[in-house]
Amino acid sequence: MTNAGYNVIRCPACSTCHGRKGSALSCPHCGQNLKENGILVMSVTSAEDLRREVTLANTPPELRDMLRSRILRKEPLSDFNQETPSRIIGRWVQESCEDDGSITVHSIQQTLNRNHSDLDANEVIEQAEVQGMLLRLDVGRWMLLE
Repeated sequence: MTNAGYNVIRCPACSTCHGRKGSALSCPHCGQNLKENGILVMSVTSAEDLRREVTLANTPPELRDMLRSRILRKEPLSDFNQETPSRIIGRWVQESCEDDGSITVHSIQQTLNRNHSDLDANEVIEQAEVQGMLLRLDVGRWMLLE
């Protein structure tokens, strides 16, 4: 195994594929010596192709064709980029405290509007409640737990 390009290499010990420019010395997953035992699956010409082929090589065979077509069409695999991280939502919940320390659907909605978010205020409150950030005081009123 002496190809100097971008290589997809399979470890014979753990069957995990990984990418490498040039030849590999050891498996990053299990530590197996690959200098002599590594299996060269394929060589590609760019780092982007390497990333794609390593991903596909480590994907179960029954899902590879579907994944390959999505990757080649550049179709998103999920909409996680459109999700707001929970730490940001937590900060918005904290910013929604009114002068008396309470939080309402209205105060959450104002914070969401200020941050140009299309999240539903009731869903934000529900999630904050489930995560233990908020304690229900009364109908439509919560207290922030710090």
